[in-house]
Amino acid sequence: MGRKSIDDWRRRLPVGQPVADMDAFLKIMVKKEDWAPPDIAPLKGSKYRGLSELRWRSGNVPHRLIGYRDGERTYVLLVGCTHNARKYDPPSALDTAARYRDELKTGEARVCEFKLTVDF
Repeated sequence: MGRKSIDDWRRRLPVGQPVADMDAFLKIMVKKEDWAPPDIAPLKGSKYRGLSELRWRSGNVPHRLIGYRDGERTYVLLVGCTHNARKYDPPSALDTAARYRDELKTGEARVCEFKLTVDF
């Protein structure tokens, strides 16, 4: 759709620790062979089948990246959000992720690479 939703969300995070924690979390995840809870969890509900959330904390705030696996070594990031007391912020995060997934599958949208510098 010409937008980079994860880059946009990352830019809206408070400067400093939240951005650094996200980057550190993703760098750790890239190096892991197997992704398992508590770092990742499937979303519940038939509408969200196939979607999962990458999970980490920055301070006391739970952060999430909603997406899905696309092949053995590819994870498509769709939406960034926070999650407190069973509420997502933004509240529409799960529905937006499902819509983005569907738009990718029908060709209405395209994937943009999220640049992450990782030392192997």
